[in-house]
Amino acid sequence: MIHLSKVRYRYDEGPGEWVLNGIDLSVSKGEYLLLCGGSGSGKTTLAYLLNGLAPHFFEGTLEGSVRVQGRDTKDCTVADRLPIVGLVFQNAEAQLFNSTVENEIAFGLESLGLPACEIKESIERTAAMLRIQHLLDRSPATLSGGEKRLVAIASVLSLSPPVLVLDEPLAHLDWESARKVREVLLDLHKSGTTVVVIEQRVERILGDAGRCVVMDRGKIVFDGAAGEARPTLMEKHLIPQYPLEPERKNRNKAVLLHARSLVREIEGRPVLRGISLQVNEGEIIAIVGRNGAGKTTLIKHFNGLLHPRQGEISFMGEGIRGIPPPVMASRIGISFQNPNDQFFKNTVKDELMVGLRIAGGESGEWMEELCALFHLHELLEKSPYRLSEGQKKRIAVASILAMRPKLLVLDEPTVGQDGRFLEILAGLLFSLREKGFTIVMVTHDMEFAFATAERWIVVHEGRVVGEGPPGRLSKDESLIQLGALGREDA
Repeated sequence: MIHLSKVRYRYDEGPGEWVLNGIDLSVSKGEYLLLCGGSGSGKTTLAYLLNGLAPHFFEGTLEGSVRVQGRDTKDCTVADRLPIVGLVFQNAEAQLFNSTVENEIAFGLESLGLPACEIKESIERTAAMLRIQHLLDRSPATLSGGEKRLVAIASVLSLSPPVLVLDEPLAHLDWESARKVREVLLDLHKSGTTVVVIEQRVERILGDAGRCVVMDRGKIVFDGAAGEARPTLMEKHLIPQYPLEPERKNRNKAVLLHARSLVREIEGRPVLRGISLQVNEGEIIAIVGRNGAGKTTLIKHFNGLLHPRQGEISFMGEGIRGIPPPVMASRIGISFQNPNDQFFKNTVKDELMVGLRIAGGESGEWMEELCALFHLHELLEKSPYRLSEGQKKRIAVASILAMRPKLLVLDEPTVGQDGRFLEILAGLLFSLREKGFTIVMVTHDMEFAFATAERWIVVHEGRVVGEGPPGRLSKDESLIQLGALGREDA
């Protein structure tokens, strides 16, 4: 079904190094393949080769041959590949551009010229498979990150391609949605579809796949049965081994941020329903809950990006309403869920310098520390838009941290990151707390939240339904029965 022989690929833009360097890979019809590797190892580029986006759209130099169903992709347009190779992008938002979810799913079907009755039937079937029927009339722009991910998957599944390639399909998904996607992929595999999954949440998929390929610096370093891949995955730190939280020092428990009775609607739909919470100095807090619970909307109120219809936010005892956004951004820094929304400079160095200038003072030492912490030295002269999603995420967090905000808010900081960087990020959060930073993160990576956060705030359907130590909340049967947490969360 898929055959790559002596493949090398490099993009036209950039320093010219080979992103893929000597790839030989064959995938048989009906195989379920898990493709792993560190951030920037070439996984996404390989996916682009399979459906012709590289080199036909992402222009570059391709050596060797890439054949799918016997045809060389050099001789096929991207449109030719559409009904053959379905690709779900790593960045789901890049795939969504229609006015409603229903139109999004219909778009590919309509481009193939299918009859209206078949299109309607396919939309209904695919929406039911992923349990997103309630989203069909919604605009994708109003959805949570996890909901957008499900819609992107649905738009490709509806085409029933014989080859399905998914780049980080579990990113942004809560436990229930992730379980459903895994079930759908297993069913498709059993029905004869060739499934290739690129994933950083390795352990979730490892038991589903029959075969695992591990990449490192553009080369394949392991290719074998999924059940035999664990030693290589551990060696390459693709399965994180989190550091133990250091012993806590006595610290000031003063309230840093206080939210009182926040109410907010989006397009007439209630999103926040009277949320109240407080953040104390020196804490690491995880805000957790289902997709669409209101978590991202909530944190956008912290520094005035959004204003509630009712309720108020105070920071260090002062109400934030009326304070200019640039002033609030230097006090409460928010790293967005989609890092592309955060970039506006041509190089990584320039992105970091914006925050450093806002912070004022001597920037050289702090710049060097940020580059070392986030492994950015080799990326400084590159465009942030041309990097892997994992690299983009690191730059987005570093650029916010550059401002030295009193409160650092991270929306899905682990998405796209390999296990090695998750280990580093956990240690970094502990170090930042000791330096005087307070950290709030929104995450669906419950293993990371369990390893790093001392307190969870559980949000469900626009309300805070639980808060406290993760060890207690993760076993709270009332929260599990409510559906606010799942049994796989810890």
